[in-house]
Amino acid sequence: MTYSFPDEMLHVTLMDGQARVLLCRTTQLSADAARIHHPSNTACAAMSRLMSGTLMLSVVMKNPTDSVTVTVAGDGPLGKMTAAGMQNAVKVTAEYAQADVPLRQDGHLDVGGLVGHHGRMSVVKDLGMDRPYVGQVNLISGELAEDFAQYYTASEQVPSLVALGARVYDGQPLSSGGILVQTLPGCSDEVIDQLELRSMLFSDISIELADQPLDRLIELWFDGLKPVIVKREPVMYRCDCSRERMRRALAALGKEELEDILRTDGHATLTCHFCRKARVFSEEDIRKLLEDA
Repeated sequence: MTYSFPDEMLHVTLMDGQARVLLCRTTQLSADAARIHHPSNTACAAMSRLMSGTLMLSVVMKNPTDSVTVTVAGDGPLGKMTAAGMQNAVKVTAEYAQADVPLRQDGHLDVGGLVGHHGRMSVVKDLGMDRPYVGQVNLISGELAEDFAQYYTASEQVPSLVALGARVYDGQPLSSGGILVQTLPGCSDEVIDQLELRSMLFSDISIELADQPLDRLIELWFDGLKPVIVKREPVMYRCDCSRERMRRALAALGKEELEDILRTDGHATLTCHFCRKARVFSEEDIRKLLEDA
């Protein structure tokens, strides 16, 4: 499948710095995730939305090694869903990616029904310090855009507008992306009023992203608010798992578990939840772990 526009993130200021906007297209990276996880249509939309929201958290982190992990644990059939972002790269997994629910009465995918209307969103930021920053909010709808907005407002004390969307056909995203609009200190009441009025323009963002370049959408949505694109960067699906990370995870099981693996199977196979890549640890590998322990 080919896509008309590349995946990217725009960083935009409005009215000489009174507000900022992040706008991203994530269609291709959502397709990469779909090829790995083979999700249902509704799960594909949920995972795409979560990745867009996570990227808008990760691209503003200061250091290249900083990372953010967003976990949504709702009471719907999708189970727990997790996305991890580092700068402009993201990865995702869902507990029951093949689960699905009927369409809503308006014909749209029922992401909230699949995720669940009750539960919690957790955001863990690893900034290279002794302890990570952890923020948690209760789910509002499970549709994810409102839930991310609730996180920004409650945990980061930044009033925010968030829109996330994904159009999916036969398990493949045709259009995916999101927008974050935040007021900054000193923002005037007039600008705030204008932003609230214009929020309806990107309420169905996946349709707009399907046939418009991001630059044009910024012009259309924020005309009269002096939009300036200060940065643009590609975004992508990328898993940073490695054999060494899996070796450490295996070692963390402890002596008794490792000895049990030797007695029962003689080897261990570990599979990454994000990229589904499997790595085999032989009997010799496990004995070496026991020696090191």
